[in-house]
Amino acid sequence: MRVKHGPLLAFAIVLLPFPTMAKEGAKPVCEAVPLAEPWTSWTQSGSAVAGGDSLTAPRLILGKPVTVTLRPVAYVQYAAAPGKDAGKGQGGLFTLALKSPARVGIALSDAAWVDIVDGDMAVAAVDHGHGPDCSGIRKIVWFELTEGTHIVQIAGAPSREIRVMAADARANQPVP
Repeated sequence: MRVKHGPLLAFAIVLLPFPTMAKEGAKPVCEAVPLAEPWTSWTQSGSAVAGGDSLTAPRLILGKPVTVTLRPVAYVQYAAAPGKDAGKGQGGLFTLALKSPARVGIALSDAAWVDIVDGDMAVAAVDHGHGPDCSGIRKIVWFELTEGTHIVQIAGAPSREIRVMAADARANQPVP
């Protein structure tokens, strides 16, 4: 017995999703690629809990990424008012010590506001942008810093966990 497959079957087939088709607006499938300096160690592991004040802030070490557990911003005593998103989401404090002046980038894996504070004043960022495609780095904010200890503040992160890395722009670069 022969069955006729009319226009209804053809219409149904057109509506079936094909697994090889990407959804419109979907992110491309990424392949892990080696990152350039100063971000080569971004995929290394480390963990920390963000400080709720400058006395309990753990230290960030240049070139050493950490996955940090943040706190609700209501429980963070910022060293200076964050530049944005101070009243919502998650946040925390870290310290960063430099032996000499440096251009330092703070990389984050997720959306959040980042400030560096000296004393009670925020240091103006000199540049910002996105990390390399498929790297896991959502944003990088650059600061020109003096030698000494600085406070790194994160505010307005949407989740309790974020990856953070501080890097010297001159890390492993040839000396002229």
